Amino acid sequence: MKVSVLAGLALIVTGAVLCAVAEAGEVRPIRVLALLGGEYHPYEAGSKMMIDAASEQLDIKANFVRMDNPPEGFPKAEKATIPSNIAILEDPELGKKYDLIFAYNQSAWTKITDRQIEGFLNFVRNGGGLVAVHSATETFQSNPEYVRMLGGSFVKHEPYREMHILRIEGDHPILEGIANFNIMDEFYYHDQCDLEDKHVLLVCQSPDDQRVHPIAWTKMYGKGRVFFTSLGHSVESCSNASHLRIVAQGIAWATGRELREPGFVDLYNGKDLTGWEMTGPGEFVREQDGSLRTEGGMGLLWYKEKKFKDFILEVDWKVEKADSNSGIFVRFPNPPKTPWDAVNQGYEIQIADSYDPPHRTGSIYSFKAPTEYASRKPNRWNRFRITVIGQKYTIELNGVKINEFTGERGEDGYIGLQNHLPADKAWFRTVRVKTLD
Repeated sequence: MKVSVLAGLALIVTGAVLCAVAEAGEVRPIRVLALLGGEYHPYEAGSKMMIDAASEQLDIKANFVRMDNPPEGFPKAEKATIPSNIAILEDPELGKKYDLIFAYNQSAWTKITDRQIEGFLNFVRNGGGLVAVHSATETFQSNPEYVRMLGGSFVKHEPYREMHILRIEGDHPILEGIANFNIMDEFYYHDQCDLEDKHVLLVCQSPDDQRVHPIAWTKMYGKGRVFFTSLGHSVESCSNASHLRIVAQGIAWATGRELREPGFVDLYNGKDLTGWEMTGPGEFVREQDGSLRTEGGMGLLWYKEKKFKDFILEVDWKVEKADSNSGIFVRFPNPPKTPWDAVNQGYEIQIADSYDPPHRTGSIYSFKAPTEYASRKPNRWNRFRITVIGQKYTIELNGVKINEFTGERGEDGYIGLQNHLPADKAWFRTVRVKTLD
């Protein structure tokens, strides 16, 4: 079947385009509230599988909560291990604590109050994202506003079978890199599924009525973005590569974030300093949010497990004051005996917002000043993207190219972070690298 048979879906309305900048320009993890529970599907294993896969390309901090209260010994297919707490939807601060609700649930053993359903609806209509999976359209069907938010109400499904999924023609961020694919799943029929208010992404032909039905779509609900896919019946379907990619891209679209490029490896695991070594005075202290705070100095925290030749390095950082000083070192060739070895043997990408141009944030310290000033105000996160190929160094800060430099020192070496002086407070969070050699 060719996708041209989908001409009957011409009334689809495209939702808002992807916004690449997080709220207020802040670079921070996507805070996900995963609501799950029910009888027939792998809600705990499947939700973790989908969110873990998305976490390979997005910074996600997830809180998993069951909405149901299953009897002892149930569900039969997957015993409940995650605590139930549907009352979390009553929290008046829900929209400040989370960016996205990930709903993979079913009505079995679930009782929701009017206040709780209103909390759910308000979260999305006030700008929160919603990614809803599979049986989410079977949940809370008696509430017409919930059905309107989600875009459809489950009627029935065909037996679990191999389905041939057709991708709608045209561009949408969720469909990036997706072609037609096969998947083992259940074919869902929906009613109250008007096409005029949604952008259909995926369809499948039903052998029952030979019609093409929408099975994945996006829509707006108030200020919030909603993405729904009816796929996700089993562990097998949840782990399908195309399905995982669509869900990850759905999370990115619903929260207005960009997917991280594949191939990056985290050098800092967010938990401890495995793989790192401190040279010189001071230390890096792990904060409750997983970030590293400089303490004392002048010292050098360096990744000792590997030298890097050609690479892309991404580092999230913030400083306490405009004159706080720190930096990122690359390609110092020898294990350092003092912090000055990194200064003298490699190159430092400077962090110091109030300094003179050759020593300002984004400069190759003492070698070349940045062409633009792109730092955010103190106490807000920034992201450096440092590309090193041969002797060419390209520095981007918060998406703006601010420096290009041709070096003459060694072509491989270690990566390090500086704690400058006790008065210079800086924090680092994401430290990841993609090798290009």
